[in-house]
Formats: sequence, structure tokens, C-alpha cells
Amino acid sequence: MRLIARFSSCSMLALAVSGGPGFAEVTAPQVWNGLEAALQGFGYSVTATETPTGDGLDVTDVVMRFDAPEDNATVEISIESIDLVENGDGTVSMTFPASMPISIDAAPEGEEAVMMVLDYGNEGLELLVSGEPGNMTYTYSAAQLSLSLTEFEIDGTPVPREEARFDFILDDVGGSTVAVTTSGTDLTQNVQAAAARYDFAFNDPESDDAALVSGSMDALFVSSATVLPEGFDPNDPQSLAAGGFSAEGSMGYTGGEMQFAATEEAGTTSGTTRTGSVRVDFAMDSSRLHYDVRATEQAFSLSGPELPLPVDVSMAESAFRITAPIAEAEEPQDMAFGLTLGGFEMSDLLWNIFDPGAALPRDPATIALDLTGKVTPFMNLFDPEQMAALDATGEVPGELNALTLNNLTVEAAGAKLGGSGSFTFDNDDLQTFGGFPRPNGEVNLTLDGANALIDKLIAMGLLTSDDAMGARMMMSMFAVPGSGPDSLKSTLTINDQGHVLANGMRIQ
Repeated sequence: MRLIARFSSCSMLALAVSGGPGFAEVTAPQVWNGLEAALQGFGYSVTATETPTGDGLDVTDVVMRFDAPEDNATVEISIESIDLVENGDGTVSMTFPASMPISIDAAPEGEEAVMMVLDYGNEGLELLVSGEPGNMTYTYSAAQLSLSLTEFEIDGTPVPREEARFDFILDDVGGSTVAVTTSGTDLTQNVQAAAARYDFAFNDPESDDAALVSGSMDALFVSSATVLPEGFDPNDPQSLAAGGFSAEGSMGYTGGEMQFAATEEAGTTSGTTRTGSVRVDFAMDSSRLHYDVRATEQAFSLSGPELPLPVDVSMAESAFRITAPIAEAEEPQDMAFGLTLGGFEMSDLLWNIFDPGAALPRDPATIALDLTGKVTPFMNLFDPEQMAALDATGEVPGELNALTLNNLTVEAAGAKLGGSGSFTFDNDDLQTFGGFPRPNGEVNLTLDGANALIDKLIAMGLLTSDDAMGARMMMSMFAVPGSGPDSLKSTLTINDQGHVLANGMRIQ
């Protein structure tokens, strides 16, 4: 993961650089020195030959390299020349070759050695740098940027392109990067592309196995702000949790689609996916990690020889959110977890497997969960020694202090379950609930349409009358009538003595 992250950082930084008009001035050597320092901040070693010219600087035989010892891997980017031209207005133009090879060598322990060469190409790339030393703006545009696999070897054996290919293309790219250097480096980046296309294929000449994945995305964007403190080491996980480091941003696209196929001895399995929009928000610093992804208008289809019938499903929206502390703390820290699968629908062909008579309502189904709370972490999650000690001792990494159920929704087949509530936890009492900290609080639940659903399941033969009677008895024990004709509600309480009550009646 760190190998990919640093490769992506270098690729973006090396090409996504130039700037708009500014009141300050920069020279060609200052621009190169700033770029070189930024790359070194990401863990790269940089070698090059610098030759002053009448209007700037020629930098030739550029080699940017980083090592990933944990993967026994190296990535090396070679650039024949970079021309830096001073424009006379305080800005500097940068020109890159149309093709730049990127070689990757990896030999993880116990796995096959892999060597690949990717060609990083561009069409109409224009870059301009403005600002002043220590505060430079890089702005760029290109008709097209591309990344293609040109060489591939496994354990020293070449794999021809007809057996393995990879192409990724960005169209109409534009953006800017602002680099501010004081004791560390602050990077602010905004990138847009009108469209992206990708194509991956693999064929095993020794068997019938093959795979193909291709697709496209529209209106891509990336926006981020990163702070790299002085002495930051991307090879050291503890640097991520050291004071001063932070990263936050958003990325996404609209109108995505993908086609895929996999061939094995049994035959070919193929399918398609479609997405209306995807957005990812992320944030990380020395104390917390936050990740939030949302997608709309998703559709998925799949067919193959091992499937009894084609799978065709869709979803109006999906979301996943998590916020978690990552540093050791003495006081409770915020946490959150959210999951939404909204408006799920499947084809009548799938419904008819278990409901051929259409007895159940085929309305879109939804599952949604929203939790927030407080936890106290006992260790730094990015400290390898502390995590190794945790594995050896089996101790807990922290304690749960409070939990709030902001929303619970389960809606399907004409029935709907809803809930909300909150609890605090006494970590000094691990006896009342068998090793779990004692809760104190309540949750309110509602259930609509349950009896009608049970009647339909009995009519379909999926539920016996005896099972239905048991279910209804259980509901009567824990719930009371709600506001509607087929509505139930319940308040489940755990008091400060550890007693469990349902609607005021003690059940434990």
C-alpha cells in the first residue's frame, strides 16, 4: 500500500506542476530545487545533470527512485530531460518529454519476482510555475495523460503484451499544486479530468484462464491538502502518527461504467457495473483517521456457467463512513461508523426464485446504520512494537466509553424496523455482562408491517404456523402496540444497576 501511495504521489507531483500569474518571482534553479526537495520529502532519491542556459536551466538524465524494503521493491522513474525556461515575467515554464518510463521491481519474500515498465505519456502538456522560493504554485493542463504497460516479466520470464496489457488514459486534464516550505512542506492540490478510460487483460498461455476489465469515468476530481513535517519518513509507519503530519481531501467522478469477464475451465463469467457518482472524503493526522465514501445509481449484472441464472441488481445509494482515533490517549476520543445500502432492487427473475406468486411487496429495500461514540485507545495503531505486543499478550487495544445509535433503518418486503438510542459504559464493571463493560442507557425501537409479513411468509410456505406463533409471542414480550394497526414499539433500558427492562418491565 505504501509503495502505491508513494508512486502515486510522485507521478502526480512530477506532472501536476505549474502556476498562474503571481507578484513574486522565481528562477529556473529555484523551481528545480523546490521540486527536488518536495520529491525527497516523499522519500525519493533524485539524481540529475543540471546545465544552465541563456534563459533558464536544462535538467537531463533525471532518475527519481524510492525503495520499499517491506516489499523488497523499488520504483524508478527516468526522464530524459526537463527544460525550465524563465519567461521574463517572474514565471518559469517547464517542458517534459512526451514519454517517461517507470520501472518497478518487486520480489516479496515467498512470492514471484516481478519486473514491469510503464510508459507515462502526455499530449499537449503545458506547465507554468510562479511564486517565490518556499511558496510556489504549479499549474498545468494536458490534452491527455496516459499510463501503459510496455514490459512485464515474472521470475525473469518475459510476458508479451498479448498475454498481459494495461492502459489508463486521462483526457482534458487540468489542475494546480501549491507547495509551501518552511520547517516542513505543505502541499495543496486540485486536479480535474474530463474523462478516464482503462483497459486490463490477462491470458494464461498454459491454461484457459483469462481476464478482461475495461471501463470509463467522467468528470474526475481530486482535491487534497497534505502537511509533511520536517524529518517525515514515508518508510516509517510511526511517521504517520508523529506530530505535525496531516492529510485531507476529496476525490470522485460521475458516470462510471465497467465491463469485465473471467474465463476458466468451466466457461466465461461476465458482467457490467454502472455508477451515477462516487465521492470519497478522507482525513488523517496524528490523532485520528476519517474515511467517507458515497455512491449513487449503482447497477450490477453478472452471468456465467456456475450461476443458475443471471444476477441483475441495482441500488439508489450506498455509503460507508468511519472515524477512529489512532493515537494513544488518556481521555475518550470521538468515533463514528455509518453504513447505508439504500433503494436496493433486484430483477423479477431473482424474485421469482423464492416468490413466484409475487406475494411479497417488491419495493426497494434499505439498510442504514449510523453510530457515534467515544473510545479511549491504549496504544498508537501505527506503532509496530505496540501492535506486536498486543498480538503477543491478547490485551484489548482500548475501551468503549459511550455509544449513540443515531439511526437504524431496515426496510424490506413491506416491513420496516427503526431505532435510536444511546448508552454509556462502565469499564470498571466487567462482571455484570460477562467481561463486557456494563452499559447504561436505552434504545427505542419501532416495527411496522411485521404481522402482515409473517402472514405472507406462512402463505408462501417459508414459515410454519408454529414458528410464526413463537415469533409473535416474542414480539409481545418485548414490544407494545404502536400508533398504527400493524405497528409495534419498544423501549429497551439498561439501568445503572445492570438491570435490563423492556417497556419498564424487568427481563434480566
